[in-house]
Amino acid sequence: MRALALAAAIGVGLVATAAYAGPWSDPAGRVNFTAPNGWVTDVRRDNPQTIVLSGNANNECYVLGTPNPNTASNTPIALKRATNPITPEAWTATANAISPMFPNHNAHLETQTVDTTTGFWPIQRATFSGGEQPVMAALTSRPGVDLIAFCWTYGGPDATATYERLFASLGNNNDAQWQQRAEQQETEQAAAQAAAAAAAAQQPATQAQQPNQAAEPPRTMNDPRSRRRHN
Repeated sequence: MRALALAAAIGVGLVATAAYAGPWSDPAGRVNFTAPNGWVTDVRRDNPQTIVLSGNANNECYVLGTPNPNTASNTPIALKRATNPITPEAWTATANAISPMFPNHNAHLETQTVDTTTGFWPIQRATFSGGEQPVMAALTSRPGVDLIAFCWTYGGPDATATYERLFASLGNNNDAQWQQRAEQQETEQAAAQAAAAAAAAQQPATQAQQPNQAAEPPRTMNDPRSRRRHN
């Protein structure tokens, strides 16, 4: 791993802790993931965001837990349903912030997708060129925090499947609670919709239109019908 490159890019606020392969949980509570076998994980920063470098001699991933005030008030169900693609400009700006990968801020977005089937939370995926090697990236949001990973390969076999497993493992310490709230909201909304549909079905059918009847003209004193009442 090129840990020194990341350290130089991040500057102040580094923390010198390390862990080995397996589940890794951020002490600050922002992000957790599962590191592949044989990888070493270093925490490079824990305030105001968490930045982790994980990898081996051939593969390298930067994992971030970044506070996002724009989603702090969002409900879990809203973020679960937030499947609109990230704008290319936002993706590019995020990639360029990873200075070891894009020191010249020349990240070029090649592809992007939104995955709503891998897990409970949508995962935005992207690939970039412009650095020394192609870069794969993923981002998934939670209330008040974005979980982000950028990965690239320097040698060895194709590591796409390895990176995908890491992306799918991205999570937050509050995920179980947030998922339960989202599922409860989904259940409540489904029940409300079913009740509304049942109530609508019980409403009386629209009354059939009555046959049109010609209005009876007003009677005058010359009308025989009127004269009969006066006789």
